[in-house]
This record gives sequence, structure tokens and C-alpha cells, in this order.
Amino acid sequence: MSLLKRIEQGQGKAPTVEEGDGRSRLAQLQTRKVAPPGVTSQRDTYMDLKTRVQNRLLAELDPGMDISKVNEVRNTIQELFEQVLAEENIVLSRPERHRLFEQISAEILGFGPLQPLLEDDTITEVMVNGAKNIYVERAGKIIRVPFTFESDEHVMRIIDRIVAPLGRRIDESSPYVDARLPDGSRVNAVIPPISLVGPVITIRKFFKNPLTIEQLIQFGTISTEALQFLKACVESRLNIIISGGTVS
Repeated sequence: MSLLKRIEQGQGKAPTVEEGDGRSRLAQLQTRKVAPPGVTSQRDTYMDLKTRVQNRLLAELDPGMDISKVNEVRNTIQELFEQVLAEENIVLSRPERHRLFEQISAEILGFGPLQPLLEDDTITEVMVNGAKNIYVERAGKIIRVPFTFESDEHVMRIIDRIVAPLGRRIDESSPYVDARLPDGSRVNAVIPPISLVGPVITIRKFFKNPLTIEQLIQFGTISTEALQFLKACVESRLNIIISGGTVS
């Protein structure tokens, strides 16, 4: 059994981090580094390992670094990441090391656990139904994925990261917000007291390549007969009312 699997089977929960404001994203991350947990019988959990390495990285990074230069910052994080693992004598296999690095990079540069889902071109929609339940739409079907947030506070930090550049805010007095990701994908977020399951996020991604008629039929989105009917309506220049969700 690999070290990472043994770590993940350990007990204990990852501590949460607090949100900062009025500074750059990197400075905020450094301000809200996770405090060391109290005395526990099982400290060697995966989240504890991730937290310790992430805190070391945040302490080493220059808070004035321009994180919009993604490649440059990512290379810097990679160098510091390898240095921290070496100094703390943390031995991981190549897949384990890659996984840990990608998760930490997503926390600093991206949207945390949502980042790999947003980068997956086969996923058309991402739905966060509370911190521990994340679903995606793929090929017209909704499935649950093995990704989770650490806590509701973790979800809130990602929501704030999405809406803050747009000049929006979300809190108890304004618990509902619509926004856009940099690529244009639509985002809707709802938090308590409106939501009863914690913060909820829905992200409707944009296709880089529009769906074809053949794909719509293959996915079961439309039947051949319905397509022929719509084609006849368009060619006859009939008025058509489209009703349903925005994606309709």
C-alpha cells in the first residue's frame, strides 16, 4: 500500500482557513494559513500533509508576486514544492507527488477542487451541493464525482474568488449571486439562509467546440423525428417558442 493511501486512511479532519480581504489573492492566502491542529492521536492524515506543505509554500512565496502570470508562478511553486518535500523528508511516489502538487496549485492559482473539473472538456456542467457533494454533467448524464471541499468555509472562499474580480459580493444579506468565469462560463451561487445544505454552486461551462446535430442525437438530447419536425418548422418560417432552462 502506498504512503498516500495509508495517509488517506488515517483519522482526523483538516483544519479550515480564514478568509482575508483588501490584499492580493496570494497575500490573502498567506494571511489565512491553517493554524497547527491541537494534540491528536492521528496527525498523519492526507489533509494534514497537504496543509503543512501548502503553508510552507505560502510562507516562502513572495506576496507581491503577480499570479496572473500563471506559468511563471507555477514554476516557482514547483521549485518550492520540491524543496519543501526534500527538507521535510516526505517520500511520495511520482503519482502521489503529482496529485499533491496539482491540488496545492489549484488552491493558489485556480478554484480549488473545481479546477480539474473545469479543465475537463468532457464536462458541461459542475454542481456543488454542499461541501461534500459535487456532481457533473457529462455526455448528457449527471454523475457524482470523488471530489470534495474541506468545509463550507472552503466552498465560500472559492465563491468569493469567483465573484470578487467582478465587483460582486455574497453574504447573508445578499445570499444569491450570478457571475461569469474568465472563459465566459455561467456561475450561480446560493448560500444559507436560502440554501439548506450549505453553499451551492452551479457552473454551466461553454463548449470550446459547439455540439453537432449528430452528437445531440447520440446523447439522446433530441430524437431524429423531433429534429425533422424542427427542420420543417424552420424551413417553413414558422414562429417557435423555446421554453426551459437558459441552455435551451
